Amino acid sequence: MEGAQFWFQYAAGAGSRTAARLLHLHHLARAEVDTARHWRALAEALPPDEGLPHLPEVPENLEEALGASVIWTSPPISTQDLTALTAVRGHGGRPPYRLPARLRRAVTALSRNVDQDQGEVFLLGPHVAVAVAQHARLNLLHLPDEANAWALQALRQPQPEHAGRGASEGRPAPVAMEAVHRALRVLEIVNRYSGGVSLAQIARETRLPQLVLARVMEQLVRANLAAPAAPGAYIAGRALLLTEAASGDGHGHVQETLAWVRDAVGAAVYVARYTDGEVCITQYADGPATPLVDEWVDFRAAAHASAVGKALLAQLGCDGRKDHLSRHRAARFTAHTITRQDELFHQLDTRRPGAPLLDLQEYAMGTVCAAVPITSGPNAECLALSIPAPDPHRLVQAARILQSEAAAVLLALIVGGTGPGPSRTAAEREEAAGEPGSILITAT
Repeated sequence: MEGAQFWFQYAAGAGSRTAARLLHLHHLARAEVDTARHWRALAEALPPDEGLPHLPEVPENLEEALGASVIWTSPPISTQDLTALTAVRGHGGRPPYRLPARLRRAVTALSRNVDQDQGEVFLLGPHVAVAVAQHARLNLLHLPDEANAWALQALRQPQPEHAGRGASEGRPAPVAMEAVHRALRVLEIVNRYSGGVSLAQIARETRLPQLVLARVMEQLVRANLAAPAAPGAYIAGRALLLTEAASGDGHGHVQETLAWVRDAVGAAVYVARYTDGEVCITQYADGPATPLVDEWVDFRAAAHASAVGKALLAQLGCDGRKDHLSRHRAARFTAHTITRQDELFHQLDTRRPGAPLLDLQEYAMGTVCAAVPITSGPNAECLALSIPAPDPHRLVQAARILQSEAAAVLLALIVGGTGPGPSRTAAEREEAAGEPGSILITAT
């Protein structure tokens, strides 16, 4: 299929109306409505092919109907497409298509998830399965075992997604590793061809869909890991060449990436790692408009009150958490600080998968922070930000961007090969910065 699609695209680009129409049908079959519309528009602009069989006309409202069925397909539906389901305009004076009320309620009630390639998406869940069964007048008790299990789960009272598991499991960080794996596959191919490699060759070797590959290349070029060599061709980027040099290291590339994330979120950002039973900041990026948080208490003693500490503790098992808190007593820093162990563990275990850990003025009044767990090695790691203003709306926006850029930072850590470094005191960080009197933080 991949090879056939390539040649259809080649032929359509050379002016074949039949190839463009076949691509239109191909993407309709996959419910990729926007891409299908592109090929339909191209086909309508091209003259008929001579000597090729005539293709039947496609119903004018087929794309509109697929706009409703796309919620049952993979990849998941985007927020924009979901909105279009109940707002699409009809053709020829027909009323716009609307989902049945029960289905619409089930779909719009789904919680949002963030996908690296498509942004906010709504994933299928038990409520949708039950709504479909009820709309089709199926008896829930007569469903197959798997579907019946979904139905029973949906009909129960909602429970926190992590409440059923013990903290002792110590699950790995919920970061979108799939996006990093895709980028590494592409990066390996680009690096293998020293004279440059075409996008078509990368697509053939990775078997990635066009839109996904375009997104990956955009990320790699932005991170200076790949660079355009010619239209549709790429070579290894400056950051990758420096990392591979005998005297180079990956810290410079990680710092560039963190600086980009800092500007994107509008706040100071940090990378932290749990090393030898202690919490330490390994990298950070700040600026005049994005100051670091004031470390008024040693950060190693404030894991229970900081977003960084919570993100690292969330990746430890129950025994690891208890061991840490036995060495660092949960002191109360502000009126918002959580000091009870059971309450802290409940907060860590009942959050939604992938949701950031928050510090809502628990470490210091007037400062809010967010952290996203990431892992590039054997130790727990996280990416965090701090905002010197108790603004919940701004924190939510910044945390959402931080989540979307966590994969880029994780990729930089992996490519750069940055290993755990020794934890430094505030005085040592001050001396390294060369700014007497300023304290570079570690508390977020």
